[in-house]
Amino acid sequence: MPRATRQYQDLSRPIRAFTFTVDAKEEGVRLDALLRAHYPWHSRTFYRRKVERGEVSVNERTGKPSTKVRTGDVVVIQLPRDPTAPDIEDGDDLVILYEDAEVLAVDKPSGMAVHPVGRTRHGTLINKLHARYRDADPKKDVVPRLSHRLDRDTSGVVLGVKNAEVDALVMRIFIERRIEKTYFALVQGVPAEDEGFIDAPMGPDPDADTGMHQAVLPDGQPAKTRWRVARRFARHAWLELDLLTGRTHQLRVHLAHIGHPIVCDHLYGDVRPLRRSFAGQDVALEDDDILLARLGLHAQRLKLEHPITGATLVVESPIPADIGRALEALA
Repeated sequence: MPRATRQYQDLSRPIRAFTFTVDAKEEGVRLDALLRAHYPWHSRTFYRRKVERGEVSVNERTGKPSTKVRTGDVVVIQLPRDPTAPDIEDGDDLVILYEDAEVLAVDKPSGMAVHPVGRTRHGTLINKLHARYRDADPKKDVVPRLSHRLDRDTSGVVLGVKNAEVDALVMRIFIERRIEKTYFALVQGVPAEDEGFIDAPMGPDPDADTGMHQAVLPDGQPAKTRWRVARRFARHAWLELDLLTGRTHQLRVHLAHIGHPIVCDHLYGDVRPLRRSFAGQDVALEDDDILLARLGLHAQRLKLEHPITGATLVVESPIPADIGRALEALA
């Protein structure tokens, strides 16, 4: 269903069920296959068993895995109770970098998922935004929507909107690439040059065990990154990065491709925490402190035309304290 007409569930409270309405293109599809298409983090067998146990309903009636859905059918899949879920989400700890009547920008910390997915059903960025802005009074209710995503382990600026009309305008800005995204990354090794340009097409890694991994492929989608050395250390470098296209894991894959993977990258580099000894410092075992224990990637800046006023909007996120301490220790 198009984003402009989609009904968004109130995520300020724990998710007890997933609901969607069948559109015309999905008519005639088997129920278990459609569930797999909507929620791909589980197998078709998983959904078949849920249907057989009566945990999936179509128009408030249970059916069979082979049930053929029709346009307008309302499908509900019940979820098991999550004992860790709060009665209501807490949005008070969000750091709002910018806000007006139409758009907002949030400083996402590392370790926070952007949306509920798989077994992560609460404590995400969108859950917290709903807790902050949703209201039982329809006249006061604001349904925040996120315009883009960051990986769970990446920190920094995430842009959102407050209504469907502005959402469509911002999506057009992203599609037409009329937005500038600047990142910083702490990488392994020190580039010989001061700056460079990576033009390396990407796509799903055909040799990976999961669909999450991406790779540089000759026949992949265009992917371009510009980088500059901001600081040099003995065995590491602090790079400023301009994301010119928006492929999944693009910066992580591109930097690993040129031989400078981001520190603490469990998919494309060395998953181990960054220690003083890794940085070339001569320290005793008991003094070999952990300098950084998460992905060293930060979305520092967004620049775009405001979708309503047309004015230039620049939003910046300060370098997180943990990365800042690591940089000082490396120096």
